[in-house]
Amino acid sequence: MKNHRYSIVGDIIASSEIFIKNGVVIIEDNKIYEVGEFDKLKKEYDLGTIYEETNNIVMPGFVNTHSHAVQTAFRGAADDLDLLPWLHNVILPGEISLNKKQIEASCRIGYAEMLLSGITSTNDMLTSKHSLSGIRAAVDSGIRGHIGKMLMDRNVPEEMIEDKDDILKECTNYATKFPNGNRVQFAYTPRFIPACSNELMRESAIDAYEKQLIFHTHSSENMDEMKWVKELTGKSNIEALNEFGCMGQNTILAHAIWTDERETKIIKETETNISHNPSSNMKLASGIAPISDYCDEKINVGIATDGSPASGGHDFFLEMKLASFLQKIKNKNPKSLPAKDIFYMATKGGAKSLNYENVGELKKGNLADIIVLNTDNPNAKPIYDPYSFVVYSAQTRDVDKVIVNGEIQVDNGSLINSIKDYIVIAEKYKDEFIFNK
Repeated sequence: MKNHRYSIVGDIIASSEIFIKNGVVIIEDNKIYEVGEFDKLKKEYDLGTIYEETNNIVMPGFVNTHSHAVQTAFRGAADDLDLLPWLHNVILPGEISLNKKQIEASCRIGYAEMLLSGITSTNDMLTSKHSLSGIRAAVDSGIRGHIGKMLMDRNVPEEMIEDKDDILKECTNYATKFPNGNRVQFAYTPRFIPACSNELMRESAIDAYEKQLIFHTHSSENMDEMKWVKELTGKSNIEALNEFGCMGQNTILAHAIWTDERETKIIKETETNISHNPSSNMKLASGIAPISDYCDEKINVGIATDGSPASGGHDFFLEMKLASFLQKIKNKNPKSLPAKDIFYMATKGGAKSLNYENVGELKKGNLADIIVLNTDNPNAKPIYDPYSFVVYSAQTRDVDKVIVNGEIQVDNGSLINSIKDYIVIAEKYKDEFIFNK
């Protein structure tokens, strides 16, 4: 659909504050040309090709603020484990075993699953090797993303340890090829403090900020991890990251479950972003993140799926629902994180985390990252409030169209680009590799 004007008609959820009954979004090239009431705009503009269906909700695509598409090959292989055994017994050995084709296949399946769930942008961590295969998989999939090589120079298997200077040189190469402004941008993604020397954390953050790229790491996810960080640095995760110069507007911290008032103050003062991963936090029994507290402090929060071995998959509707429900039960308050707040986190809040100024809302001049939900299914009957439907009742099967950068990637609930060949590679990998659970 590139270089062509076309329009999507339906009930428009333009943002967490703007709903247009019987609206239309006009798309030209890769941007939103206009959005408003259908009856009005059809008299004022050439709508081009019109996609008009009676029971549509048209809305911004979801922004996934933390994922590991490369781990899709290990889905179901790391169940019922705490974080550190999960990581050391399955995930790291698995990442070591993957070759270029398997990395590409695993990522293509993961990105495809995200698209089918209405995710139009993702913030993704690869592994330490064959990063170009993962980045190319994102480019070819059609998704928008910040995709990063996993940085590690200590406390991981020998095969994964790399020299700090070599790591940063490779990152500079990728940052040059996939700079800020591309549909797919490089991101600096040190795994977490235990796997990264103080120097690697500090210097990778400097490089990321100089290049205006995202700095993305795990933090404060698990109590054993917290103890390990304390032993290594003498400080908490947040204090150490702040001392290393890793906190700021370009930084996304995945999880941030175990933080105290002092650390929350640092997060707020540095304007660091939090990525909330409800399913992963539950499956690994890591804990319930204090998301309501972050919101009360005006800390920006996005929602995320994490990787398939941690969450089961990339079902963004499930993550939204759990993000709300967990805070309600944590606070014993049914008013905690209502649907509109969650919708904001899933769209504009996530876009803000990734420094997208023109993603996350349907408005004139924004990039055309749009999803269309079909409300013909039984779970959509009746709809009293569109935000409530999207957050609490909608399912992946309701995703009819997914548009990224003006191009349709999912139509009638099916991918435009087949992933059959990649599924064959992933299935063969499953039969060959034995994990040490």
